[in-house]
Amino acid sequence: MATTNSFRRMARPLLAEEVSPSEAIVRVLEQAGINLVFGMPGGNMGAVFNALYDHRETVRSVLVREEARAGVMAEVYGRLTGRPGVVIAQGAFLANVTLGAIEGYLSSSAMLLMGDLSDQAPYSAHSPYQSGAGEYGTWDAKQLFSAITKQTMVAYNGAHAVQCTELAIKHALSGQRGPVAVLFHSQSLRGRVGPETRPTLYGLDSYLPPAEPQADDGAVKEAARVLAAAERPVIIAGNGVRVSQAYQELAGLAAKLGAAVSTTAGGKGTFPETHELALGVCGNFGTALANAEIGAADVILAVGTKLGVSDFANQNPKLLDPRRQILIQLDVEPRNASWTFPAEIVLIGDAKTALAQLINSVAASGGISSDKVSAARSRLQNSRREHGFFDSPELRSNESPIIPQRAISEVQRAVPNDAIITCDAGENRIFMTHYFQTKGAGTFLQPSGVGGMGYAIPAAMAAKLVHRNRKVVAVCGDGGFAIGMNGLMTAVAEDVPITVVVFNNGALGWVMHGQGDRNIACNLSSFDHAAIARSMGCEGMRIEEPSALGPALRQALMSDKPFVIDINTSLKETYRHVTSPLALERV
Repeated sequence: MATTNSFRRMARPLLAEEVSPSEAIVRVLEQAGINLVFGMPGGNMGAVFNALYDHRETVRSVLVREEARAGVMAEVYGRLTGRPGVVIAQGAFLANVTLGAIEGYLSSSAMLLMGDLSDQAPYSAHSPYQSGAGEYGTWDAKQLFSAITKQTMVAYNGAHAVQCTELAIKHALSGQRGPVAVLFHSQSLRGRVGPETRPTLYGLDSYLPPAEPQADDGAVKEAARVLAAAERPVIIAGNGVRVSQAYQELAGLAAKLGAAVSTTAGGKGTFPETHELALGVCGNFGTALANAEIGAADVILAVGTKLGVSDFANQNPKLLDPRRQILIQLDVEPRNASWTFPAEIVLIGDAKTALAQLINSVAASGGISSDKVSAARSRLQNSRREHGFFDSPELRSNESPIIPQRAISEVQRAVPNDAIITCDAGENRIFMTHYFQTKGAGTFLQPSGVGGMGYAIPAAMAAKLVHRNRKVVAVCGDGGFAIGMNGLMTAVAEDVPITVVVFNNGALGWVMHGQGDRNIACNLSSFDHAAIARSMGCEGMRIEEPSALGPALRQALMSDKPFVIDINTSLKETYRHVTSPLALERV
């Protein structure tokens, strides 16, 4: 006799009638709750866009001007929604998405990359034009994408194409999330699939991973006991908190323990830096407060971070040292635990689920006295006064050209608490990491995985498309703006009113300052980026004086069009000014 249990998932057929493989693929995307796809039609992928035409009410196609922008937009969609961000492109042009794909691979963003092989079957083995089939006389698309994805699959017939799409979504969401590629042989998008197709095509819910994994109860109880007994516990939050959307659980555990919270660069924005328990970012470009408090901690809980080199001052033992501190590491990927530092207690599980387990375990053990929590908060306020906390005098500078700190302080004052800030690469991102004080959880995005220039503008567009009612501001240098500015054409055409702030110092600042007095290939010509933006149909304003920046930002945030603020920025400030002394020590 058959038995039932609450964990059983019934297998349901995907199709009730025969349809094209492309139509079935789009239905899979719908079942996954994916409401945006990014890319450009071309080649055999035109068949997928043809199917998308009939699903415009549920899945919006966003046309980019170059596929690299689509890759970043898909990566950010995956970060913000927890659903795979989909990018679709023809054959060789899918290779342009590598910036977003590598960022997704290193930052655990669920993505689905879809492209064709352009193999022109039945001539696939005869070196057809553009072919990526991997045969003699062609390039090998599978080998290329296998290097930057969790999994790359090639579909050879209609049923295979549909199943590969379902499995790609499964793999993108399972365990440590990331990008998965499906490459379609030209034959795979021909013909029909239906209820009689073999192998049988089942609905996506048959493939999706089960509930997020819990950590081992015994390890949770031991971690809770150690945290409750700690005199100076510190929580370090990484990007995994964002991936898991564990913002409330992070804040809840910190409050219950009276524990200060620092973030890695990738984790910035997972805990409001206006919170009374916040320390800011740690590591090479972190705050003096964060590095001092972590160094003085007796117990450290690291959540969703690989504990990378730059996040911990090149492994300086004055910052983190398992020989004198108890390290508890929580991660969804077992390989990340005790990887860069040996952890005394390891919790393997989803951050949101495991943090909730810790909260319950601390409460079940009797919790922590209010006097101890109050004393911890008071001590932290004294430490803030000693080390400083987002109160640098440069934030109030009236110098012209405008120094980055003053520009950052104006952005912070102008944006609402729930505004999303996206950053680019280069010195501008380092300044934002160090000086910008986040006001809410889930409000700050940066390419901390690969650190690619040209990220901020497409990231901002994706954020605005996901959260239409929130203000979104992209902050970039003039180098990054030049790479990503074709995204403004998409922003105009797709009605995506973002604000773009350009730190325009006429140079690749990090490169120039790193070269010392031997400058080469780092000077950029002087351009009025606001005028360039206006020529695309955006609004734009060039700012020369600090006093004009606040009003310009407020005007931009009220605009219903993309708005570029081009700031004449000083080159006098360098990344060295925000580099922690701990990162410069030889250890």
